Amino acid sequence: MPEISIIVRTKNEERWIRHCLAMLYQQDRSDFEVILVDNESTDDTLRVAKRYPLADIISIGEFRPGRALNEGIRASSGRFIVCLSAHCIPKSTDWLSCLRKNFDDDDRLAGVYGRQLPLSFTDAVDKLDLLIVFGQDRRVQVKDYFFHNANSMLRRDVWDRFPFDEEVTNIEDRVWGKAVIRAGFHLMYDPDAAVYHHHGLHQGNAPQRARGVVSIIERIDEDVVNDLPHSLRPEHANIAAVVPVQRNLAGGSEAHALLASSVLALTESEYVNTVYVLTESQSLAADVGGVRLDRRGIDDANDLALDDLLRRGLELIENRQDFPEAVLYVNYDYLNRPAGLFDQLIRDAQYRGYDTVFPGYIDYGHYWLRDEHGDYHQTDASLKARSERQPVFRALYGLGCLTSAAILRTGRLVGGKVGILPVDGFKHTIRLRDQVQGSVAFASLERREWG
Repeated sequence: MPEISIIVRTKNEERWIRHCLAMLYQQDRSDFEVILVDNESTDDTLRVAKRYPLADIISIGEFRPGRALNEGIRASSGRFIVCLSAHCIPKSTDWLSCLRKNFDDDDRLAGVYGRQLPLSFTDAVDKLDLLIVFGQDRRVQVKDYFFHNANSMLRRDVWDRFPFDEEVTNIEDRVWGKAVIRAGFHLMYDPDAAVYHHHGLHQGNAPQRARGVVSIIERIDEDVVNDLPHSLRPEHANIAAVVPVQRNLAGGSEAHALLASSVLALTESEYVNTVYVLTESQSLAADVGGVRLDRRGIDDANDLALDDLLRRGLELIENRQDFPEAVLYVNYDYLNRPAGLFDQLIRDAQYRGYDTVFPGYIDYGHYWLRDEHGDYHQTDASLKARSERQPVFRALYGLGCLTSAAILRTGRLVGGKVGILPVDGFKHTIRLRDQVQGSVAFASLERREWG
């Protein structure tokens, strides 16, 4: 019965499998077996692999890295398990011996992983990835749970207690490392057990893979990854809300009531520090409970675009020796604002690093755009069911748009890293002016039809 079982995972590895297996069978020890776990390869991977004396070939369908390894280990018999990617090629003939010797006289060592070296033609991003992560110093890890199954060895008795997670789509090795560290074991990095690896840990930093890896890390290490310095947390941020009011408060008593309601909601916000009402009327600002910013201090205020108006408003705020890091723009004209919206925007900005964040109405409709030539094009040419389509988001800046002072100072309301807070429910898109215009239109129609 072999002491070591080597599990090699493959998926269309025809280019690499010969080099990998050839170096395995040149090792300075022979007390091992090789088990191939293949994920439905469509090239010549299996035909090439069968030229070597494999103990077993296991075929799997839907790929999950942990499940693939567990299937191979369950079919193996060694006291020690090696996990090796098919595109990893051992550098030397004592690679296996280097991995194995780490377990001598160390019954709390759960697993050891080796160095990964780039090839001469490895992409620069991946090459940098490997050179930075895999250094030349041996280390024992008693808190750090980083582990990498492209080139590793672990004890079977530890795996019996802690098999690999079969549901995660990435970094099953780090999920396992976290579990064994918590159980009182430790891990080791051995630079002498080196392999050549043609791509990096994050495979060119592909965005989709990166998001998947990060989501798993956040789930298993939330207390660290989702933490913020105290000064960046929402409760310590200096947020100024600005509610612009036209020279004449259009809409009469209804507009006044909406303005008062908006200011009240802002003053009750957990994170908004100061509410500024941008108006010419001192009595109006006092009546609704906000701090007045005098519109007369802004030249041509009625003719300025919104982003320019808010930039000038920020200047007035800073002239008062108030230096907010972000400004929350609010249009009081909206009839139905979601409860807790302001605080959610601020939390998103602080914890997700958005420079601008605003609500967006989720819309699954079909839309056509006209180009500069007058031709029309669909945004989505399919007629799929709603549940199968990607939505568009109708920006609802006036419900509440939080923008960092640095972006606003450049004269832009929206810029930098942008986040959208999805809002469902058409009622949140309705404004007082829509109601007034709708009433006028309906009255006009009524006169024509029945008058």
